[in-house]
Amino acid sequence: MHDLIIVGGGAAGLAAAAYALDKQLDVMVVYENLGGKINQKFTMHADTDFLVGHILVHLDTPETAPEEVTRLGAETVHEFERQVTTQRGRALFDRVHRVTKESDVFKVATERSGTLQAAAVIIASGAAPKQVEAPGREFINHGIGYTPVTYARALAGKTAVVIGCTQRALRGAAELARTAAQMYLVAPQFPHDDPIFAVLRKRSNVEVLEGYTVSEVTGTSSVDTVVVAQNDKVRRLSVDAAFADMGLTPNAAMVKDLVKTDADGFIIVDKRNATSVPGLFAAGDVTAVYGEHTLIAIGEGARAALAAHDYLLARG
Repeated sequence: MHDLIIVGGGAAGLAAAAYALDKQLDVMVVYENLGGKINQKFTMHADTDFLVGHILVHLDTPETAPEEVTRLGAETVHEFERQVTTQRGRALFDRVHRVTKESDVFKVATERSGTLQAAAVIIASGAAPKQVEAPGREFINHGIGYTPVTYARALAGKTAVVIGCTQRALRGAAELARTAAQMYLVAPQFPHDDPIFAVLRKRSNVEVLEGYTVSEVTGTSSVDTVVVAQNDKVRRLSVDAAFADMGLTPNAAMVKDLVKTDADGFIIVDKRNATSVPGLFAAGDVTAVYGEHTLIAIGEGARAALAAHDYLLARG
């Protein structure tokens, strides 16, 4: 039986594993995607194509392409990944179906490796972005990016559309609107009491298309037109970049019958990243904690491991 099993190999899970290894715990990381968002790969189609968030953008002149941007916290996550993978028997590529607890022992059922046992468990399985349901959505991919301010310079003087009304979407739009020549905000409904949205409505380079939905996205190697509609009204938006943030769906199915979650299914944790079940902790995007960012996930993962270590010490 392991001291600790960590479900998830993203920033939160790897940070938790690094802390656990430092405390010489018998830890096992079960993952489907080691490195999480940090290791996501994209295909570039030309020298003038580059990424804005998760969106492939094409520019007419290579002189305007920005320098390559490294995601904040990436080097730290890669170091944690190295620490975990260089120690034999600490990482397992598999899918977790269910986590249960019998007496004081957690049982982690996997797809290919049977059932693992541990005295404590950390769920750091992340969240999946909700998709835009429209033809051509592959040009949008799945996110406004976790550090949109990084790409504000890349869109200087350009046109962009942000689809969605989540806090992250509005925050990213506000950052990008500072440099973009034209910004479109598209969503069926916006939170009018949100201070960021109030500021966006006042900007001369931002047009709010409330009540509209995306009906089509077109382009060749990258997005160039987003078609939006409201009843009989149709707009064709010519853009240089498109972002979509329709919200996140937590990857918490394996513990949905075990721990308390909020209305959207995110795991509820306290200030020590403990769930409603003693010995079961959670960290990162799978929790209801504010802020989806690599640096936040690293801190949450380390704190969850600290709390799990304290729990194990108290068990004797």
